[in-house]
Amino acid sequence: MRAFFFSRTSRLELLASKPTSRAAAEIKALAKKHSKAAIKVLAAIMNQADGPATARVSAAQALLDRGWGKAAQRSAGEDGGLPVLAKIERVIVDPAPESKEQNSSGDEIAQPED
Repeated sequence: MRAFFFSRTSRLELLASKPTSRAAAEIKALAKKHSKAAIKVLAAIMNQADGPATARVSAAQALLDRGWGKAAQRSAGEDGGLPVLAKIERVIVDPAPESKEQNSSGDEIAQPED
């Protein structure tokens, strides 16, 4: 029987390291075994008329994503995507001191003298 002694730093590194490909494959295989049950649970949550709307929407979204794939999101500049803003300009206008402004009720507002 072997005994392994780790320093505190090496234990943290071990915990933070990625699982081996073998462990990842085992986890993936276990998850796949529960796929049918998970889909049934999601469908049941989605179909609960008295269930919380947020849970129903999340379940429906998860089912759609799994069945059809996630919707492609277009980035700025692509066809059909958001337009690219070429220039943003901020202009501050100082009204002339002799002009009179009006408030929302139509009353004139006197401008302070300098």
